Amino acid sequence: MIRDLSIVIPAYQEESRLPKTLSALGDFLAFGTSDIEIILVDDGSEDATPEIMSAWCAGRPFARSLSLLHGGKAHAVKSGIMAARRNRVLFMDADLAVPLDEIPKLLHELDRGADVAVGSRETCGASRVGESPLRRLRGRAFNWLVRSLLIKGISDTQCGFKAFTRQAARQVFTKTLLHATPNQGLRGPSVTAFDVEVLFLAAYLGLEIVEVPVRWTHVRESKVRTVADPLRMTGDVLKVRLNAMTGKYSKPE
Repeated sequence: MIRDLSIVIPAYQEESRLPKTLSALGDFLAFGTSDIEIILVDDGSEDATPEIMSAWCAGRPFARSLSLLHGGKAHAVKSGIMAARRNRVLFMDADLAVPLDEIPKLLHELDRGADVAVGSRETCGASRVGESPLRRLRGRAFNWLVRSLLIKGISDTQCGFKAFTRQAARQVFTKTLLHATPNQGLRGPSVTAFDVEVLFLAAYLGLEIVEVPVRWTHVRESKVRTVADPLRMTGDVLKVRLNAMTGKYSKPE
């Protein structure tokens, strides 16, 4: 039975996929779970996403929705994480690319003493379904860049399925600098490398990070743009490297 967990789900313009996700979440919660908090975070959607969230949370005392100005996924995730009240917190994508029944795997690692458990599509035992060779190649090239400049030993930084102890989450997310506040001029979806900064900070602070193999399925209607987003993500990696070199990530006293 899953206990003492906050689940954060950010969403932007997800009116077509969100009902199915919330239906699956309702079924999951009815199957031997207790003491779980659901935090749905709307990233300033202009479709029916906020109304769908509010309607689902109504009558469910363990669920609440946050409505933000559109500022990007990183800001939405951070807002949900900082609002979490349970001792363990997990964020996941609204498209359920990683199914809900993979959650216990990450929690098991936290129970064993890890501070951060990272869903991975690359470690032994993981599976990837429906991904194009080009996307896979792009992902491997990006991970090589991350491992070369910032984080060694993590094979997949970008899977949107990560869990933290509440203490670790607050230690890390209070120090994030990239996309930590809403981008007031943002238009459309924003795919960034905020996960890289989060994991870099976790390692920098000496927290224990464990990669966990998960089942991942590529979901159609991806918001990733072929050229613009990889360039933005590369820029994010370079910014984290520069911040680290200039001492902007100070260790706590």
